[in-house]
Amino acid sequence: MSHIPPDRSVAPRPAAGRARSRHATAFAACLGRSLIAVAIAGCAPTMPTAPTLIDSSASAAARTADAAAPAAAAPSSSPTPTAMATPPAPTGAPAGPELLLLAFEGGVAALSLVRLSGDVVPLPLPDPSVAAVAPAAGGQLVAVLRDGRAFVASRGPAGLVAGTGWRALALTGPGAMPPGAIVWSATSSPDGTRLAAIVRARDTESPSALIVIEPGRGRRDIRPLADGSEGVAPAWIDDARVAIVQRDRLDRPFLALVAVATGRVTDRLPLRALDFGTSGDALTSAVLMGDRIVVGPTASLLETRRAPDTGPATPPGDFVRGGIALSSDGRYLAVAIEEGDPGPSRIAIHERAGGAWRAAIRITPPASASGGWLTWLP
Repeated sequence: MSHIPPDRSVAPRPAAGRARSRHATAFAACLGRSLIAVAIAGCAPTMPTAPTLIDSSASAAARTADAAAPAAAAPSSSPTPTAMATPPAPTGAPAGPELLLLAFEGGVAALSLVRLSGDVVPLPLPDPSVAAVAPAAGGQLVAVLRDGRAFVASRGPAGLVAGTGWRALALTGPGAMPPGAIVWSATSSPDGTRLAAIVRARDTESPSALIVIEPGRGRRDIRPLADGSEGVAPAWIDDARVAIVQRDRLDRPFLALVAVATGRVTDRLPLRALDFGTSGDALTSAVLMGDRIVVGPTASLLETRRAPDTGPATPPGDFVRGGIALSSDGRYLAVAIEEGDPGPSRIAIHERAGGAWRAAIRITPPASASGGWLTWLP
């Protein structure tokens, strides 16, 4: 597929509703509006700001997630510290896991590394039309463009800081991009050998497809999906399946379990989820259920066919303006929020300790960032 100029195709971004509201806006799919993708791997300096997307489709009301969930675990009584973005520290090991932030301004992508210390480090990208960046085996990063092409940074974030840059991947395999479709988001498998990406049209959920990329083999399989897909990344639930937020022909939301080897839907879970993600080991799941985020074991969710009952408490003034992401072991949850409507953007980090969640830190992203996709590095 030919390259899509950044001024003609704008990457999507999630736009979830207020954390304490019973009416959360569905994910936007409007051409000409900007996405900010957050994947956290360290810290990043200033980047261009992208406006918050609003779902202007006629079915926006039908996409409202109004599932009521039980009360979340009580937050820590101490105030949450806020870390401002600072210039990168030249030396020193990161204190905890790291995140990547992929943001868009007018369809042009910018990548950052974010640490729990609050440091933010800008990283170069291979092309302005990058739609997703995800970690891969061997400490590598893989960038997927909106037209389905891919690049690899063999030394990961450290190599990009050192100037080693990106290398184009030669990909072959069956399937073709649906007409008028673009890549929206991607995640890596638990072992880091494959990436799963969602492909769909710019302004509607269908036709959609699942792309599975194997960087080590130079292989890319594009498998059509029967139902329309939201723009959120596929979530790996084990080594063979991903969960995809989809809608049926009556616009009813559900969670499709898809076999990556065939693209066949093996089950449909009736979850009213705006976003769904799993930890790097796939053992823990996080679900954005309209007004709150719930977290629990993936095995229990699949067995009961229900979302977990508990999760971190969220201040009433918080609005989820981007993605949610669990760390590799499920200990940390990162959420792209806005403090107030409108209000400043923050990356809210929650930590699970002793079976309960506590508010750990709020990181101020680059001044231009508002919302985004979140992905932790291993």
